[in-house]
Amino acid sequence: MDHNLEKRLDGRISRVRGRMKKDGIEAFLVRKNENKYYLSLFRSTSFELVITEDRNYLVTDFRYTEAASALEPLYQVVRVDASYTLHDFLREKGFQVLGLEYKESSVDFYNRLTEAVPDTEVRAFDGVVEDIRVIKDEAEQADLRMAEHIGDQAFSYILTQIRPGISEKEIALKLELKMRELGASGLSFDTICVSGVRSSLPHGGPSEKLIEKGDLVTMDFGCVYNGYCSDMTRTVGVGTLDSRQKEIYELVLKAQMAACDYIRAGVSAADADRAARSIIEEAGYGAYFGHGLGHGTGLEIHEAPTANPSSKEILRSGMMVTVEPGIYLPGEFGVRIEDLSIVADDGIINITESEKQLIIV
Repeated sequence: MDHNLEKRLDGRISRVRGRMKKDGIEAFLVRKNENKYYLSLFRSTSFELVITEDRNYLVTDFRYTEAASALEPLYQVVRVDASYTLHDFLREKGFQVLGLEYKESSVDFYNRLTEAVPDTEVRAFDGVVEDIRVIKDEAEQADLRMAEHIGDQAFSYILTQIRPGISEKEIALKLELKMRELGASGLSFDTICVSGVRSSLPHGGPSEKLIEKGDLVTMDFGCVYNGYCSDMTRTVGVGTLDSRQKEIYELVLKAQMAACDYIRAGVSAADADRAARSIIEEAGYGAYFGHGLGHGTGLEIHEAPTANPSSKEILRSGMMVTVEPGIYLPGEFGVRIEDLSIVADDGIINITESEKQLIIV
């Protein structure tokens, strides 16, 4: 195993062990896919991690044991099959206290586990890895930058494709194919593309509706690069827009840029939301901005922190956060503008490079 990679993973595992020691957990069964990947960088459809005070185990079957051996000595590979299961392994180890990602486990899994290890106290141990994941290291930030860069390139491309007569579904498909061509391994989420009166739907899926002159087109999209999820939204005009459309666009842009200017390490996520929301409210459109300012991204498209009026989190250097205010006028149109940023001590590092001044194609 590469020394630098082993050191990076060992640092993550050490932080988990610190929480285990604090909470009196002897062994920790990691089940959430994103958490397993974070602690091992191992890709598989079927494996579990067991972290103890002095040893780490990767439990998998015949299909993945050879690939998993590349993680030795950081992880000891345990092969399971129909005759020797995860439950057998845990029973053999005889752990007194086992931490479990309870929210990632079905009732059936929990019941079978507790029946298999009757002498072990099984405790809910949720959110531990997520708390560590919230601060992105340099390698994670690089992957997120690359994912967002792919999105920027795809947006530049799609501007050449939007025209009256093309459907929302065609635009979404072209965006998705371009991101794949540029190196994305998948999509962060189902692409949103809504136009005209449908642009008032914050999370509307693309339809057969054809783009018309005078439409606003909102596209919210992202891709996965090396496991990490990008996210961006742009609203563009087609042909000639009226003064009301332009007014709303400029209002959303003003709010978005105010929040970008406000965010830095040490401020509360709720106050970051307020920086944008107050501008929209003062203009009389507060009722039409019904979602939060933004959220974190990483191995999942929605991670901590969450920036909305009720958020309790304090932003810290190394967090990722989207900045995406919007105004949605039912039966008329909507506008959303979203950048993805890294929180820093003196502000944000905005990793979304696409133009956000009003573009009319």
